[in-house]
Amino acid sequence: MKAISLALGFRALAILSVFLLWGFYTLNGTTKANLLAPLNGKLNENITLKNDYTGIFILDYPISLLVTFFYFATNGSDEGFQLLVFEGYSTLQSSFVWVYAEMLRPGSKPWTIATPLFFVTLSQILGGAISLPLYYAYHILWIDGAEILRVRDQDAAQALPFSFLLGAVLPAILGCAPTWNGPDSRSPEVHQKYLAFFQVDPLWVTLIQTLLAKLFRRLRYSEGGNPAQGPKTAHRWTRASYLLAAASSAIGRLYTAARIYTSTEEGTNLARMRIPYPPEGPTGGLPDIVARGPFLYLQFDIPIFELASMVWAFLLLSRMPNRPRGSDLTLALTMLIGYLTVGAGATVSLALYVREGLLLEKEKAQTR
Repeated sequence: MKAISLALGFRALAILSVFLLWGFYTLNGTTKANLLAPLNGKLNENITLKNDYTGIFILDYPISLLVTFFYFATNGSDEGFQLLVFEGYSTLQSSFVWVYAEMLRPGSKPWTIATPLFFVTLSQILGGAISLPLYYAYHILWIDGAEILRVRDQDAAQALPFSFLLGAVLPAILGCAPTWNGPDSRSPEVHQKYLAFFQVDPLWVTLIQTLLAKLFRRLRYSEGGNPAQGPKTAHRWTRASYLLAAASSAIGRLYTAARIYTSTEEGTNLARMRIPYPPEGPTGGLPDIVARGPFLYLQFDIPIFELASMVWAFLLLSRMPNRPRGSDLTLALTMLIGYLTVGAGATVSLALYVREGLLLEKEKAQTR
């Protein structure tokens, strides 16, 4: 299939996601309630909403909007909801590694590939089901007309796993802690402060990635490192980042599966967690539309960006001319098994790990 047709397919999926995510979110009144909550300073009649993090309205208002959205998804009040979000974000956070690794590849790139901060921020604001398919559309068109080689920037590649851990994983662990510690482990005000920190993790990733790359470059120059070893070192660090992302996603998947299997909560089951109930969303323990609306939103968001990511990884790997022998059907079945066991995030990360190795072989073959 031609790249332009694949890109159109990803864009169509993004457009469909706008209607599924934001259509029901608006229809059931959640958009209105979400917009008004920061202005009123209340999540509901019982919970005050903090809306003065910096004292600057144009910064505080969007942060409070996102805190409102994620509050009932992370405060430990509904086990099934919390586990859905935890597993979904364990996949979404791995996309930081995927898009930043593509940014680091040598050669000219369109701004859509060279500026991953735009798409990861868009995921935070509009949803991964909208931003990631859009990114994949641009990426497919880019690789169709460009020579894609392994990452060669040793310092940036070395910074990648650290920016992922400190900028994406750590904020998520802090923000989602009531998922395993219980709702009584934090007061509403304290939890909202953690969530505010969690909302700017795209900026943390970019900032840490930039600063660490400069630090590693300075240290390497001061120590007189061998420049000839740079590409090999960059290759190892890039693949290590993919493995780290795979491990992070797999842990999220397996932890969720274990909690579901051992839970005694009536609402903690795959049917309630994964099957959307439009237009109001799931009930059972959720107090109002500010809680139910985001649940329904994420029931559409998570499977769509998981599916889009799986298809993107399949396309990248299947188009490698030097990949191991086997049909596309075998590859698809292998990835399906990965999705059903360790989850979409781990499967995509492992597929990209394999692709990175094939890019190395491709480069070697061209220099013979």
